[in-house]
Amino acid sequence: MALLELEAATKRYGALTVVDDLTVHVEAGEALGVVGPNGAGKTTALSLIAGNVPLTSGSVRFDGQDITRRPAHARCRAGIGRTFQVPRPFLDMTVSENVVVAALHGR
Repeated sequence: MALLELEAATKRYGALTVVDDLTVHVEAGEALGVVGPNGAGKTTALSLIAGNVPLTSGSVRFDGQDITRRPAHARCRAGIGRTFQVPRPFLDMTVSENVVVAALHGR
């Protein structure tokens, strides 16, 4: 069984389809790279996994559990997190301390 599964994941904003029928299975310990041109839907796909934006249709499973309807904070507690392109570190903390804060937030 895959650790992370997207089945027919689709995201639409009105008439604009950003992610269309994406199916991906990632096994535990497997590394997956996502490449493509600007506007291809890479960031949206990551946001669908992390729960930052809801699916229009399809499903997301993590560790055998359907997490499609779970909010981002619940997915984070389960071990799914993402970073954004604009870093917002705690400026009064060291890099190591910032990493520890992020690590302690998940499981």
